[in-house]
Amino acid sequence: MAAYDDLNVKRIAVISVISILVTAVTVLAVQVLYFAMADIVDERKVQSASYSRQNAVLADQSAEISRYGVDPETGNVTIPVEDAMKKMVKKAGSQDEA
Repeated sequence: MAAYDDLNVKRIAVISVISILVTAVTVLAVQVLYFAMADIVDERKVQSASYSRQNAVLADQSAEISRYGVDPETGNVTIPVEDAMKKMVKKAGSQDEA
């Protein structure tokens, strides 16, 4: 006479292992999709970003290094970087000839 409370332990173990594997693969696939989508969103943010504040600072710095002036506190004379570089090249060239 068969007892109805006997469980098929092998079948339960196999189904449990398969369920764990399917769950782990699903979790990993969701992680891969999430990080891929996060990378796409970050790339779009970088492409559409405007750097108005940084560009303004760079424009101010560029204007500052390309003008003549005198510092009223120290009396130092400033000249544009391009002119300073030309004078340095000319000075180095005259020293090489001597």
